[in-house]
Amino acid sequence: MIVLETLGQKMADAGLNSLVCIGVVFCVLIFISLIISLFQLIPKAENAIARKKEAKKKEKAIGSDAVDNAVSQLEAKEEELVLEDEFELVAVISAAIAASAGTSADGFVVRSIRKIRR
Repeated sequence: MIVLETLGQKMADAGLNSLVCIGVVFCVLIFISLIISLFQLIPKAENAIARKKEAKKKEKAIGSDAVDNAVSQLEAKEEELVLEDEFELVAVISAAIAASAGTSADGFVVRSIRKIRR
């Protein structure tokens, strides 16, 4: 069966198709304009992320400074202990020399101590 449409029906269908297509185009244009308007938020978000990273770096730097200070204090204490050990060693050696010589250690001046390998 063949259905013949009149010119008015064809024009009505064409008008409806045109309205639907124009409506879709405007919806897409509105969507694109919303996306473009959101682009202004990207630098703000990047700045916020950068500030958070800087804050973390500062926290790490403060933490590493505290660790560095603690390590330097421990090293200083260790050096003091080593110097005390060296002074004790010098005192023991000078006392041994004084005892073997039969004199007092008051007149001795230790200029250097070298280990003799045998």
